[in-house]
Amino acid sequence: MIDLVTLTLRAGNGGNGRVSFRREKYVMKGGPDGGDGGNGGNIIVRVNSKLGTLQHLAGVHEITAQNGGNGGKRNKFGPKGEDIVVEVPPGTLLWLEAENGASRSRRLKYSLRWRTPKGDIHHKHYFIEKEGQSIPEREENTLEPTAKTRLIEMGVESPEIILSQGGFGGRGNDAFKLASNTTPLEADYGTWGEQKTVTFELKLLADVGFVGLPNAGKSTLLARLTNARPKIANYPFTTLEPHLGILSANSDKGERELVLADIPGLIEGASEGKGLGIDFLRHLEHCQALVYLLALEDSVAAEPSIEPQVKADQLWEQFETLQHEIKAHSDQLSRKKYILAINKADILTPDAATVIEKTFAAHEVEVLVMSGATGVQIPEFIKRINQMVV
Repeated sequence: MIDLVTLTLRAGNGGNGRVSFRREKYVMKGGPDGGDGGNGGNIIVRVNSKLGTLQHLAGVHEITAQNGGNGGKRNKFGPKGEDIVVEVPPGTLLWLEAENGASRSRRLKYSLRWRTPKGDIHHKHYFIEKEGQSIPEREENTLEPTAKTRLIEMGVESPEIILSQGGFGGRGNDAFKLASNTTPLEADYGTWGEQKTVTFELKLLADVGFVGLPNAGKSTLLARLTNARPKIANYPFTTLEPHLGILSANSDKGERELVLADIPGLIEGASEGKGLGIDFLRHLEHCQALVYLLALEDSVAAEPSIEPQVKADQLWEQFETLQHEIKAHSDQLSRKKYILAINKADILTPDAATVIEKTFAAHEVEVLVMSGATGVQIPEFIKRINQMVV
């Protein structure tokens, strides 16, 4: 699953104004007629609800919009550069990594979604053209690293933004005409287009997220509750990327659909990069509630020689491990509402189930012993989910 992409976005530069004078037969002094340059193309980011990942941006490193054309004779405006639209799934968070001077000045002065009409901003740098000389080149406006800054979350705060504004066309010499200066040789440079290095970070939009150690049965539970078909096998880390499923549930307001998210299993030390790490936990940040799914290894759960209290203590340690790793990722995520469920009730003895419930109750934590494989207590589990999500 491609859920993290870094791109350099270069909006088009504005075209230069033109220094020109009307030249016609029998017209001795036609006056200035240099046209304005065209605006550079914008780079627009737009939400597409049909997309689920950033796969279409994999391997892309740079996107460059078209420059505006230079102004022409007879007050002809330069052509506008063509805009480029980058589509992203809902829940994509944009982080600024680097920018050029034009981007920084506009970002500090204007809102991200602000679209400037032509002529509002000029660099106030103009060139003087003389007969037989070409327009002098300006120093390039290059990208400079900046402190990582959160820009916007697409689909939550806005469905579409101009992420990199194109430069504005420079004024031709006709705009410099005055009673005291009837033959102006000045014209504006076009302004620089915004250049930014931006990281696109996808966070899935789900109502409930499943958290558990590898082989806790999260994928089995998701498959029972929804039409999702994640990979299920009897070995660790069968889930290598997040999966979503839709649960149809009845509430006081009638039937509704809840989005459930299953992320790869966590292990102790995940916050330090062990296993698959905690990178996938960002997909749970939009969830209203979490499901902590605990389970013993089959050989332990079904072994009669192991005391029920030992099994209960192992499950409590699992719960503490999960909470520690989630808190290491985000304190806000650790404070979300949650349901605590013990999976694989079909291979636990009634005595063991009772001891487990009492052990968690002693810590003032309510627990539900259930089975995603056989459906034991699944209706009660759905009821609790429905009550947890507003």
